[in-house]
Amino acid sequence: MTSPKAPLTLNQPITVRDEFVYDVDGIEVRLPSLSYLKPGLIRRIRRLGDVDAMYTLLELVLAPESLAVLDDMEPDAYHALLEAWRTHSGVNLGES
Repeated sequence: MTSPKAPLTLNQPITVRDEFVYDVDGIEVRLPSLSYLKPGLIRRIRRLGDVDAMYTLLELVLAPESLAVLDDMEPDAYHALLEAWRTHSGVNLGES
């Protein structure tokens, strides 16, 4: 007699549903979690390269005021925001 096999479970990535909220010069920037994007957003960016996909996503989800404040950020501060967004979403760039 054989014992029943345990159900197969796959390692699922952690899904963060909460929006990422970041203050830039007194303007609240709200971005969707990168691990919980709506299917319509994914469909719109699916064929784009990484950089184009990121900027298209920003343009699709941000209010004009928030987009303008990001456009004026210092590069180091902007990269810190992007890193915080990825960390919040449970997404990393991997190792090279």
